Amino acid sequence: MKQKVNPPVVVTKDCISCERCVAICPSFVLEMVETKSAVVRGEWCIGCGHCGAVCPTGAILHDGSCLDMHPSKGEVPATSPEILELLFRERRSVRLYTGDPVPDEVLNKILDAGRYAPTGSNSQNVHYLVLTSPDQIAELRKMTINFYDKIFSRVRGRFGMFLVSLVAGRKVAEYLRESLPKMEYAYEQMNQGKDRLFYHAPVVILAHAESWDRSSPFNCSVALYHCSLMAHTLGFGCCFNGLLTNAVNHASKIKGWLGIPADHKCYSAMTLGFPGAKYLRLVHRHPPKVDKIVRSEGIRP
Repeated sequence: MKQKVNPPVVVTKDCISCERCVAICPSFVLEMVETKSAVVRGEWCIGCGHCGAVCPTGAILHDGSCLDMHPSKGEVPATSPEILELLFRERRSVRLYTGDPVPDEVLNKILDAGRYAPTGSNSQNVHYLVLTSPDQIAELRKMTINFYDKIFSRVRGRFGMFLVSLVAGRKVAEYLRESLPKMEYAYEQMNQGKDRLFYHAPVVILAHAESWDRSSPFNCSVALYHCSLMAHTLGFGCCFNGLLTNAVNHASKIKGWLGIPADHKCYSAMTLGFPGAKYLRLVHRHPPKVDKIVRSEGIRP
């Protein structure tokens, strides 16, 4: 259940009646009463802090929540569009690690970046599992490989292919069948001591949350992406791992071994470590796929 949130307190004498807090509140907590802002639906507050953040006089106080003044003057963002775009393009999926351990203070800073990611209704419900033990990572690798070995053994035969089609759909079954050669080659590499799942990364991170919350997939994915950007700025590399995410959610043995609650699902996972190679060039990606609806003037939607 969502943690109870105390509503904000409005210092009426400091309110200048600008109405910004009323306009910005996503939960209809505040209204103008006799030209002053007032809390009228305190039980609806989600604790996002937006109202206090936009108040020019500091008239809105939040219990247990510190609102830091922005270090830059005016409404100038912390970075430029050009620098932000460069950061997005610099961040790559790293599949080659040195194997050196990640210091605890660095790991904590990376994980701390995730708490500033947006979450539905400000639930802040993202939970992290962090594996740094080589033995634990090896055991997780073994269980994940065993899970996929069973899956791919089924799509090799006609009857197994039929069953997978019934459970996962025809497109998924066809994709698995087409992926067989690549997976078989990956198995050969693994038998030679090459880790084609976690790439010998010293850290594996999983993000999980309540499965009943429709915002959980977004919450976990964005939070872990925030972590990956912070890792990049600190000189570390990450690689998101959908194979692990899928295995955790479909193999009760793996989920139980990790200690993920029954009503939770893993929505994102990634490896983390020192990059074993330096990317000297930026790559291009396809243009965004945008569907535009063009309406003539005077025609209402």
